[in-house]
Formats: sequence, structure tokens, C-alpha cells
Amino acid sequence: MQTLITAEEKAISVENIYKYYKQRGKRQRNQDIKSVDGVSFSLNKGEILGVIGESGCGKSTLGRILVKLEEPTSGSISINGVPSQNLFKQDPLAFRRTAQMIFQNPFDTFDPRYTIAKVLISTMKLHHIGESKNERLAMCIDLLEKGGLKPATEYLHRYPHELSGGQLQRISILRSMLLEPMFVVADEPVSMLDVSIRADIINMLADLCKRENTAMVFISHDITTTRYISDRVAVMYLGRIVETGPTDEVMHNPQHPYTRALISNSVQLDSFENQQIIHIAGEPPTPINIGPGCRFAPRCYQSRESCNHEDPESTHIGNGHYVSCPYINE
Repeated sequence: MQTLITAEEKAISVENIYKYYKQRGKRQRNQDIKSVDGVSFSLNKGEILGVIGESGCGKSTLGRILVKLEEPTSGSISINGVPSQNLFKQDPLAFRRTAQMIFQNPFDTFDPRYTIAKVLISTMKLHHIGESKNERLAMCIDLLEKGGLKPATEYLHRYPHELSGGQLQRISILRSMLLEPMFVVADEPVSMLDVSIRADIINMLADLCKRENTAMVFISHDITTTRYISDRVAVMYLGRIVETGPTDEVMHNPQHPYTRALISNSVQLDSFENQQIIHIAGEPPTPINIGPGCRFAPRCYQSRESCNHEDPESTHIGNGHYVSCPYINE
């Protein structure tokens, strides 16, 4: 499989990750749901990888595997050159500080019985940050004000339900970055927020990652947002990465038919404003007992007979741009 980068300081390296789920029921006992089916990539410290694709393509499952909320069926993940499985076995708490996840709905990530101060201070105590309650409280105030929540004293003693979704997502992000993680997975972090505040949250995420030198996997179906925040983009379809490369390269020069279709249906991409929309026929096929050939072939507008039998290899077309389609030059 392709590797996205080859720089020396890799925050995370993923090699041939598979995640299969067994079907339940007598008739489906021998059938697997192939949610993630051979994904590889690596990220430098401070680098942001955007992962895009239709719902059900496996991108959220991949994110959960990276932070060990799910165990892969096979494959390996290394953090700073050390297998994540070893890190987790040696010290689960230290691993949680190394790998953090920001979820789509911030209201589901906070205990409604706790004030914001108690949430943050409890996290600090658990991870041995700060020496006293007063020191931790001062750190909370500094953290919130750096995150744009001023004056912080107005937020510390509120409960989650007393805050807006944008305010709570800011605090969720700050709580994750408080632990100084090596990398963060952000799974649709702004999709539930008002359009008016999405840009602020995205800017906050990007600034924190660059300032703290934290790698991030940014999962989204919103191509415009992904283009804005990401250094590189990986396009997933039915459990596999079908195209990946530097963000501007992929957005301005998409080579895989699936990527072209996604971008043509995205608004506000300046290079494609006047381009005709490419319609994809039908729905994504089920990830159960996937047959031979290209997975996108049944819906592809330029497929041919060989696509139904030959599984395309990932091809490097230059500048770190990889595509899994044999007909990109035609």
C-alpha cells in the first residue's frame, strides 16, 4: 500500500489496517462486513490529513481504530515509531494522553452532572497535571481564554446544557489539547454546529495543531472544510483509500472518477464552479462479500469490462499523489 509521506519525524504510521465485522444470524455466519479494508498512511508531527468520502465508507471506523476505541482485525499502527499496542499495554493512561479524539456531538462527551470546571480539573487530576486545585483552576482559566472563551470565569461554573454547541465544542477541543497529544482524530467536529461559527472552530483546530506540533486526522464529508484545514487529503470508498495526495493537488487535479464526482458536487471550490456536476448512479454497494474488480466500477461513469475483474493497484503519479485507477490518463 502507498505511504502518504516519507519524512523522518512521523507522529503516526498505519500499515494495512483491516476491520471486519462478523455478520449475525444463521444465514450470514460466514459473511464479513469489510468496514476498513487495507488502509495505510503516515503523518508527520503537526500535519493534518483530511479523510473524505460518502457515509458508510469506513472513515469513522478508521478514526476509532487509531485511538483504540476499536481493535483492528489485522494491521499495525505505530506512534512515534513505537507500536500502539505496546504503548497501550504498558500504560493505557499514557496512551490516552498520546491519542485523543474529538467527536461530532460535544453534548455526548460531557457528563451533564459536572460543571465545566469540574470536567477540566478532573481530567487534570487523572493525568497528573498541576499540583493543586488552585493551580489547576488557574490553568483552566488560561486555557479557556486562549481558546476564545472570555472571561473564563463566566464559563467555569456552568453545566454543559447551559452552553451552545459551539462553546462546548471549543471546550471539548481544549480539553483534548490540554493533554498535549501526539495526534488527534477529529470526526466531523463542526457538522452539528451553526455555519456562522464553523470557521472559528476550524481555525482554532488548525492553530492548535500547528502551535502544539500535533498531527491530526480530520474526518468529514464536507470537502470545502476539509480543503481549508488539511495539508493532505485521502479519499475513501468502501473501506479503501482510492486517491490521496497534497490537498491542492487532489482538489485541483482529481484523477479518480469518484474524487471527480465528489468535488463536482461540492460548492465553493473555485476551480470547479463552472464545471458540470457528475452524478453517481445508485447507492454504495454493501461492504459484505465484496466481489473482484474495482469497487467503484458498478457506479463509475467511465468503467469498462476489465474494471469488473481487475482490482486496481495504487499508482504514484508524482508529488506524493496516488490514485487507484488504471485509466487516469485516458
